Amino acid sequence: MKSHSPTSSRLLFYSTTALWNLTNGMMMILVPLYAVSLGFSVLKIGSVIALPVLAMLGIRFVGGALCDRFGERLILQLCYLFSVFSVLLLLQAKGFGSLFISQAVANCSRSIFWTASQSMTTQLPGPSVGKKLGHLSACNHVGILLGISIGGALAAFLGYYGSFLVLIGVSVICVLLGLFLPRVERKPSGRTVWQITAGIGRFVRYPRVWLGIFASFAAALPSTLTQSLFPVYLSQLNYGEQWIGLTISGRALGMIAIVLILGPLITAPRLMGFFVLGTTGLGIFVAASGLLDELYLLGPCIVAVGAAGGVLDLWYQVQATELSEVRDRSMAMATTSLGWPLSLIIAPLLLGWLVDTKGFQFTFVVTGVFFLLVAVGSRLWYLGVRQKAALKSDLG
Repeated sequence: MKSHSPTSSRLLFYSTTALWNLTNGMMMILVPLYAVSLGFSVLKIGSVIALPVLAMLGIRFVGGALCDRFGERLILQLCYLFSVFSVLLLLQAKGFGSLFISQAVANCSRSIFWTASQSMTTQLPGPSVGKKLGHLSACNHVGILLGISIGGALAAFLGYYGSFLVLIGVSVICVLLGLFLPRVERKPSGRTVWQITAGIGRFVRYPRVWLGIFASFAAALPSTLTQSLFPVYLSQLNYGEQWIGLTISGRALGMIAIVLILGPLITAPRLMGFFVLGTTGLGIFVAASGLLDELYLLGPCIVAVGAAGGVLDLWYQVQATELSEVRDRSMAMATTSLGWPLSLIIAPLLLGWLVDTKGFQFTFVVTGVFFLLVAVGSRLWYLGVRQKAALKSDLG
């Protein structure tokens, strides 16, 4: 069989990634709207969306172990199949239980996708790891943006049944493209999934790993804010829905732009500097959000919040690559990305409580000051590359 060139292999992989994220974005908008049409309360809708996220915590590690045992290519193919199954279940969902199961299956797909795709990206031939991960991140967010836009339009013109049929069709195309994913280095045989999973205990002993977990937690904050506090804050400032949607979409645009610009520059020797840059930017612009009320100022501020999150998103992935061998790459990615689902669960609750008790301005300013303090103290946290050899030898 004729082998693909490195460039065509990367393009096929990125295209499939963008398509999967397009289906993911469509589900993000279609599921809550469909739940409203079924007469669900706000609490039920929140439960359908939020509770299955808890499954991501455990499945993320299992998915990482399976990648390091059987290879990222096979696991991504299974991930695309899970997406098809989740939409088929969604097509039949008529109540809370069936909709919840559909979302649980969808979250199984999401849990294993991020780790497998990030790990595979680091092994593709071509430019620097940071640049390749930047391209991956851009494809992810472009796909989600398009999916949200297309999903809403389909619901308006085709109804939910027709929209779900389109979603199934796109998901099947993703499965077919998955058959042609590039092949990367084979995983060593002789290790069980349990033995690989047990390596987490040794991996998390290193403070730099926890710094990576914190970075992934912080990287998820812009996404969390655009799904929770920012829309409510803008609504209280009496802006219409059309302006709110347009303004908060700037978060994704900021992240896409920054990962494409800075991706090639984020390398192992520069990790500390970019950690300071990301946390400083997040601190300044989150704090500024609570001090601004004009849309022409808030819009660029939200773009900058997304950009800061994009720096930290790339940062933890590049560090996981630096601290691991190929055979353990997926487990390293799964561990350092643990902060992402934790942020989606913890941040809305904590920040929502602060808003209810102290108001938006206090919440945004205090959150921003916290990240600025992290940036100032990061030199004390960062232990340098001397841990690299010890950590790699300890994983096995």
